[in-house]
Amino acid sequence: MHDTYLLKNILKYFQDQEDSASRKIKKVDFSISEFGSLNKEHFLEHYQQAVHGTRFQSLEIAIKMIPFGPELEITGLEFAGETEYREK
Repeated sequence: MHDTYLLKNILKYFQDQEDSASRKIKKVDFSISEFGSLNKEHFLEHYQQAVHGTRFQSLEIAIKMIPFGPELEITGLEFAGETEYREK
């Protein structure tokens, strides 16, 4: 299933970013295109299933719907202990 593959890659990305920064991710910003095949509720349902029971289940998630652009994009990461927000 496309959603499973997509979320597996997102979790791998989170792990790589935490390993690189040597800190835990606290918040993730996503953007979803209004004209793509994903919708916010569908994505959140699959996301919550994918992170359940993992170290990422307590991440704060923000989703912004955009009129044009990539179907799904991680637009920012905030790490624990960080005062400045990193835009991707």
